[in-house]
Amino acid sequence: MSAPRENSRDDTMTVEARPVLMSRIGWTCAAVVFAVFQIVAVLMPTDNAGATFDTKDQVATGIIGVILAGLFLMLTRPRLHADHEAVRLRSFLGGWRTVPWDLVVRVEFPRKVRFARLVLPAEETLAIYAIQRIDRERAVNAMERLRELFAQNHHAV
Repeated sequence: MSAPRENSRDDTMTVEARPVLMSRIGWTCAAVVFAVFQIVAVLMPTDNAGATFDTKDQVATGIIGVILAGLFLMLTRPRLHADHEAVRLRSFLGGWRTVPWDLVVRVEFPRKVRFARLVLPAEETLAIYAIQRIDRERAVNAMERLRELFAQNHHAV
């Protein structure tokens, strides 16, 4: 992608981000939890230390493993898509939230905060969970591009 010219607005520039390391952690934890619960469900009737387990107990244990694995997969959901019109954010829960650039006062990533954030009027903030400090260089690159896009659209408004 070429750098935009100083006094022109590049309407084709977009910024996409997602949490890379947190996604890997989520997938790994989900796989481990799923496997452990399925193994426990299969071994329940034989290694029971004197308790009796039915097929219902095995099925319930397997289902609990699926549910817990699904909860870990929520760590993979955050996304950011920003273009010349707006910033679109998706968090761990829920759908997409669209914030037009004319509502954004600042784009910041304070040193002691784990996630980047958008500052709206009256100092209201929206966390950008897709840009996390744990992703280091990727987070820096995403923030540079997001700030560049903000600067383009802030002057154009």
